[in-house]
Amino acid sequence: MSSALDLCSAAWSDQDGFVFLSLRDPSKDKDEQGYWRDIPFKWPQEDTRISEFLEKAKQSKRDVYWSPNVFTSRRRSRDEVKAISVLYADLDEVNPKDLPKHLKPTAAWQTSPGRWQAMWKLDRPLDSSTQTQLNQRLTYAIGADRGGWDLTQVLRTPDTHNHKYPDSPTVKLLWMNGHSLNPLTLIDDLPEVETTQVDRSELHEIPDQKNVMRRYQMTGRTRSLIRAKHAQMGVRSDRLWELECLLAEKGLSAEEIVGVVRPTVWNKFAGRHDELRQLSSEARKALTHVSSVTAKVESPVSEDSLEVVEEVAPLSWTTFDSDHTPIRWMVADLWGEGEVGFISGHPKSYKSWLALDLAVSVATGTRFLGSFATRKHNVLLIQEEDPRPIMQERLAMIGASKDLIGTEVHKDGTFSMWYDLPENLFIISNQGFTINEDWLEQLEVWITERDVRLLILDPLMMMGGDVDEFKAFEVMTKILKPLKQLRARTQAAIAVVHHHTKSGGQGGARDMYGSVALWAWEEAALHLNVVGVGTILAERFSKHALLPPVTIEIGEIKDHWSPRLSKLGSKGVYDVLATMEAGATIDELMTFTAMGREAIDRELKKLEKDERVERAGKRRTGQGRPSVIWRSKE
Repeated sequence: MSSALDLCSAAWSDQDGFVFLSLRDPSKDKDEQGYWRDIPFKWPQEDTRISEFLEKAKQSKRDVYWSPNVFTSRRRSRDEVKAISVLYADLDEVNPKDLPKHLKPTAAWQTSPGRWQAMWKLDRPLDSSTQTQLNQRLTYAIGADRGGWDLTQVLRTPDTHNHKYPDSPTVKLLWMNGHSLNPLTLIDDLPEVETTQVDRSELHEIPDQKNVMRRYQMTGRTRSLIRAKHAQMGVRSDRLWELECLLAEKGLSAEEIVGVVRPTVWNKFAGRHDELRQLSSEARKALTHVSSVTAKVESPVSEDSLEVVEEVAPLSWTTFDSDHTPIRWMVADLWGEGEVGFISGHPKSYKSWLALDLAVSVATGTRFLGSFATRKHNVLLIQEEDPRPIMQERLAMIGASKDLIGTEVHKDGTFSMWYDLPENLFIISNQGFTINEDWLEQLEVWITERDVRLLILDPLMMMGGDVDEFKAFEVMTKILKPLKQLRARTQAAIAVVHHHTKSGGQGGARDMYGSVALWAWEEAALHLNVVGVGTILAERFSKHALLPPVTIEIGEIKDHWSPRLSKLGSKGVYDVLATMEAGATIDELMTFTAMGREAIDRELKKLEKDERVERAGKRRTGQGRPSVIWRSKE
């Protein structure tokens, strides 16, 4: 296959339609018949004809061009362009080798000495409007020819001759690789084109809202957002994004989305000099986001976080249960798919160790703590506390415990290490991650790009920025709500590592450092208490099941990691209380000792009479009345 056909095939791959090769006769003037000729081919059905044409073109005395876009008809018209998965530029004197690393082209070719053209492959297709604006921004950012970014653009074909010059130099392909770019990242990275640089006629192509509404059948939720008369403080950005995504899902173009959202109360850019530019950027992001998560996310934000703007009506139980979805465990009897929650505990309760074990277990589909079955998923771990060498050492021990790292002894007595590490565990360590709008936007890109289904944040107190963890409103609006909205848009489960207060003695979530809002937010959790040397009492919480606590025997961590679950059934009441600083209720003692309620009650009364145990308050362990907490006095 020729380098020319390699290049064309890379641009046209995964599409079908009409593609164009064009001929320019340098011996004729522009207004003469035969000066320019477009030749359409049906792709990929006529790939053999295209190959033969390109082979003959090598010796042609005409300039040969190709269009990187695929069209729906035999007309090379901007109105006939299909979904596009490439960007391109006529670089002129900009050497592609000098472009920054994150903007290196997928393919580059020299059209004549000192002049180049290039193509960037995208990892997902874009609609024509989004591609046009993104291609223009790329062109302006790198200093390429400002007339080379439109939808009908043609580029010179490698292996042919450039007859613009007397010596007719050969157009040479410099490189072509499988590298592709994420358009979401480009939308963020590339500077906006100033409105003074833009063809202002494009700004007058924004259609009227009513005309757009007539052409599409909108959902009730979409109509309610469009017709809303008041914007509740603090949710305008969320509702604007939701509306833009709903419109993108219906197939509206970027211009149509802008036309619909601009008159609504959710338009947070109204009255600004850059209103259209900002709305256009938002619309392109929505189109790109929807194209990457279609069929995965029904709504871009969680319904339980929305204010009611649609009509409300009671449903029969039958209707309510018509789309019943069973609970799917990511970690059996511990963490459901898409759930948010905490791994919390006092200092030195092995929180980060368990978070790492969870990350590796889910990434490999192996048992968490050697006991809980997991469903294999891509995992993103963000860690902002321990230095990199400690992280590497801990991961190595956990990996060895799961047969991901081992030693091979050779016949000559030497040995070597072997590694079988999962490629789907992604790690960010000590990069200054903070839960704010900028980081969360980038985080969503990473999650979407890598199809992450479990996000682990360790620890919360290093990621909250200037948020006061004891102020419920701040915690809810700046940390908890944004994380749940991220979950709703990506469907990724989120496990947050958090500390307990030093004075905590109530047990479980009640001991977590900060506002009670943290406790209310969790849907799944593992709350840890040290009850002995290398022994952890782990309280499990799930909204789907009442799960009893488990005891985790960590053992000595020196050169290996081998946690195991143990039972306390062989121990008596006092033995259990002696290891539990926070004390325990009768219900909890029943779990730990395998004794009946009456037997435990008799034992406690005897121990109380002997002044070996005491009553240390009450706490609610279920839906019933608070239970007495018993604690050892010795």
